[in-house]
Amino acid sequence: MVNTDILIIGAGPAGISAALYLARANASFVWLEKSAPGGKLLNIHEVGNYPGIPNANGFDLAMSLLKSTESLGVSSTYGEVKNVHKEDGRFIVATEDETYSSLAIIVATGLSNVPTIPGEKDLFGKGVSYCATCDGPLYRGKTAVIYGKGFQALEEALYLQAIVGKLYLITPEEEYEGEKMMLDSLLAKDNVTLLTGTKISKIIGESALSSIECEGKDGVFEIKTDVVFPLFGEKSASAFLSPLGLESNRGFIKVDANMASSCEGLYAAGDIVDKTLRQVVTAASDGAIAATSAVQYVRKAKK
Repeated sequence: MVNTDILIIGAGPAGISAALYLARANASFVWLEKSAPGGKLLNIHEVGNYPGIPNANGFDLAMSLLKSTESLGVSSTYGEVKNVHKEDGRFIVATEDETYSSLAIIVATGLSNVPTIPGEKDLFGKGVSYCATCDGPLYRGKTAVIYGKGFQALEEALYLQAIVGKLYLITPEEEYEGEKMMLDSLLAKDNVTLLTGTKISKIIGESALSSIECEGKDGVFEIKTDVVFPLFGEKSASAFLSPLGLESNRGFIKVDANMASSCEGLYAAGDIVDKTLRQVVTAASDGAIAATSAVQYVRKAKK
């Protein structure tokens, strides 16, 4: 078993920021990541809203962020966390190959998008995106489709309609269930079409998205589009934390201003947090706050 003061789980922007702050505080920590460090940034074509780095390629931005930790001699260790429990005031974290014991944990595992539509996985990053706020500006004046329901889809659609030339909001619901004022505001726009009782059955394209196949009230039809945002498969990557009984909202961890969860010693940062805006810049901020809070917690626990 590996003993440490703090364990970071996840190496996206939130995890990178947390690692940077822990390293600068000379904290004892282990940093785990189950895939390539950089998180979803590695698959984003362009990030146009990160301060100081205009129109950055997602991969390049990820590498730039990682350089800040590497310059301090810090890098992540491969490990996919299988389960977590708390024992005698310490967290016991098991991966396939190792078990870790820590006083505090920073969870920065983000979101996992589970492809559910044929063609979705193959065309991810080639016209399939899960973040209208991130990628919408790349499709200025073009045609876009949002496939979802409820508040999230409306929020994304309201942002997107001001950018694209034509927007389709598609939902399998017979009647859209969402905040009426938001829906009315959206449908008042000339470039927006709402299709209810409609499912996307296929996402079509070779090297890039060309169209989507839909099944609606009048049968099967096709819509030509430049981008589609399928929002039904988005889930928080927090299932492994279930033994801890954290307070959450649809799997997203509830935290206070210090990024502290309902479980003492467990902090969360980035997209896994129950919050309004999920962006690179907010993830980096969350990581910095979580790391600072974790250091203070450990110092008190050791006294």
